[in-house]
Amino acid sequence: MTYCRSLASILLALLFLSACGGPGGVIDVQAAVDRGGTVRFPAGTYVLTQTVVVRHSNTIIQGAGPDTVFIFRPVPPQVPCINDRAFTTACEAANQNPRQIASSIAIGDGSFTATNNVDDLRSGEWVIITEKDLVPREVVIIDWVQVASVSGNTVLVRSPFRTAFPNTHPWVEGTSGLGFLLVPQVVEGVQFRDLTIVVPDCGFDTPGIAVAVAKDTVIDNVEVQDPDGQPLYSYPSKGLTVTHSRGIGAKVLNEFAATVDLTVSDNTFSSNEAGLGLDFGTGFFAVVGNKVPSSSNVAMYFLDGVHDGAVSTNSLQFVNSTASAIGVLARGTQRVTIANNYLAGGEGPATIGISIGTAYGGLDQPIISSGNIVTPNWFGPLWTMDYDPTNQP
Repeated sequence: MTYCRSLASILLALLFLSACGGPGGVIDVQAAVDRGGTVRFPAGTYVLTQTVVVRHSNTIIQGAGPDTVFIFRPVPPQVPCINDRAFTTACEAANQNPRQIASSIAIGDGSFTATNNVDDLRSGEWVIITEKDLVPREVVIIDWVQVASVSGNTVLVRSPFRTAFPNTHPWVEGTSGLGFLLVPQVVEGVQFRDLTIVVPDCGFDTPGIAVAVAKDTVIDNVEVQDPDGQPLYSYPSKGLTVTHSRGIGAKVLNEFAATVDLTVSDNTFSSNEAGLGLDFGTGFFAVVGNKVPSSSNVAMYFLDGVHDGAVSTNSLQFVNSTASAIGVLARGTQRVTIANNYLAGGEGPATIGISIGTAYGGLDQPIISSGNIVTPNWFGPLWTMDYDPTNQP
């Protein structure tokens, strides 16, 4: 039976703050979330001074609508996963270094071989396979697989690999190369529904909701106002669905990084930078029916290994720029369809509606653009060029 609890009596005594720092209601909120199940927050203002960490699967954080407001005012200095984001799924597993995989993996393979013993892996556990590039020290290819059995250094997986890992990047522990992370206890089925999160300017890059090393998370009818960080953020996760929500940023965009099986539909994203970005190997995704009413330089981007997805029926309004705006920027994507979107126009002397090609900048190894489709789309009159003449889909 789903556990439900009203927090009205617990949280009436929350203090309201006028500046960053000071006491708040995080202890009560965290204690309620730690019980798991459905946790209901009535309309009201809840002040948080530390990150609320969702550690239990199938926890539902249920507000009463836009009048359920969480204000995040952390006490500096920022400490990762302690006070550097308002809400997060348990993120300890993201901080471990990958363990090296000995050889490349092809689509359809049923196993991988590690360089060292893997006797600690158990049937049914999930592992995250990543290949990192040396220069950004970031993921460029990623997927999740489930352990079937282990024999020596070889791990058999329950379903064949759907992503290829070429193992072309040099192995530098924690920095580059092909490896895997064990997720010993996956947090899955978490939901955030019907609430507002406000993150005042308390430090750069402070997400409102961070989905970290989690599976099958839902964010629905949530508004996040975050002038100094990602309103909505994921890394590295699987099965994230974001619907009917609003990510309102300023200095940073809404970013879904190193995330597979991602659905982003019927949302509104805005920022003084790009409104929405997918990067670092995000794959098997749908970005459908979203609106970007306000953005600068780029409305949406898809960078560094994003693959196997659809970008369709989105509405991108006028893109401001101090140079020349781009509506959709794609670099190093594979098998992505960008079609049936409306791009209103952009500011500058040489604006481009859609630009796509190979990723070179900031990488040790270029990521080839291949197998993409970029037509048809609809363009307003305020583009210098609808499509970049150098496009390489």
